[in-house]
Amino acid sequence: MLIGKIQIPTLEELFISKIEEQIFTGRLRPGDKLPTERQLQQETNISRSVIHAALVSLEKKGIIEIKNRSGAYVLDYTVTGTLEALNANIRHNGGRMTKKQAEDFFEIRMVIEGCAMRKLAESHTDEDIKKLIAIVEEAEALASINNCDINALSQQLFVFQRSICAYCGNEIFPLLMNEFAPIIMHFWDESITNFGPDKNVSLARKFVEDIEKGDAEGALQRLERSSVAYIDCYK
Repeated sequence: MLIGKIQIPTLEELFISKIEEQIFTGRLRPGDKLPTERQLQQETNISRSVIHAALVSLEKKGIIEIKNRSGAYVLDYTVTGTLEALNANIRHNGGRMTKKQAEDFFEIRMVIEGCAMRKLAESHTDEDIKKLIAIVEEAEALASINNCDINALSQQLFVFQRSICAYCGNEIFPLLMNEFAPIIMHFWDESITNFGPDKNVSLARKFVEDIEKGDAEGALQRLERSSVAYIDCYK
């Protein structure tokens, strides 16, 4: 049995997690002022340098704003936050997106991945198809193993999605996919758990077939149907 690497959270990470929990559960609301660094030090018994670093990290995520000589204030992270803020919110929700988040995510997926599939269906090389088939075959091998490693299969299916974006010719699409990687991995984990490894890998194989035939509309309709089926799991 492989347990994997065990990491102990640092004090800074634990402090960040506590503040995020207060915000994501609504105990702290947009506009609320956080206690001063000195007050937080007294309450948590954590050094001010660690607390300051944690607050700076939260500000970079767009979760709080630090105002000189005034203090730190909670922001509406759904407006000002980064993707890291969304990832943190999902982690605090037990690793599961809300139905609204899932619906919003698939709108983005239709824009990025849908456009990539259309471009690749309309203009692809034999080498593009060979590479995609090789990626799918590796996913099929992972899916065929008893007690399939869901995380490993999720990673392979993410590589498949990103490759479609990379081969379509748009240099920005794969970079955006990398930014969305934690969210996409979460999607695949749940999709494999709900529908099984074989069905997810079969879907990837059918995408390749649509692209190879130049059937962009077929690929987009398949993408939309799979998205609807996934969101229906939230009902």
